[in-house]
Amino acid sequence: MKAQYIIPILFFSTLAALSVSCSDDVVVTNEQEVYFEIHYTNQAWGNQFKGFLIDKQGQVRTYDMPASWKGNDLQSILSKEDMDANTSQTTISSIKIATADLNKYIDASRKISGDSFSKPLNGGADLGLTRFYSYTYDADKKTYSPVLLRQIGNVIIHNQNANAKEVADWLAKVMDEVY
Repeated sequence: MKAQYIIPILFFSTLAALSVSCSDDVVVTNEQEVYFEIHYTNQAWGNQFKGFLIDKQGQVRTYDMPASWKGNDLQSILSKEDMDANTSQTTISSIKIATADLNKYIDASRKISGDSFSKPLNGGADLGLTRFYSYTYDADKKTYSPVLLRQIGNVIIHNQNANAKEVADWLAKVMDEVY
């Protein structure tokens, strides 16, 4: 008679334990802290360097003339330490990107390559340069590689990838909110 009670108890206890341990909420460790950046440089009317990063929480982190910014050119591969040093020089703004939007543009940015660009065009004089980037992260090397999406100002360059246009257009809207 004890078996009559023990077997159902064991069955339902096991079922309860399995249902608790099986979940759609899979926790994935994501070491990439920063996904996007826009920065503006101009030396025509004094030295200007400002911009913002968008981190994995969707925080828009602004900077203006940071003391020692790492990697403000197209070829710079940043170590995790370099990116951490950069983020430490930012200020979290009141603008936060909605999670759904952030995930949408992160997914789009993963489909962008940095190998097909428009011919550089003269955009004018004394405008400076505004560059739009997404970052790819190499978890093994712990490095960030910038992917140019768009450059406007003195010299205009567009990444020809359709996803690059989509992400750059979105970043331009974010930039309008920030500035």
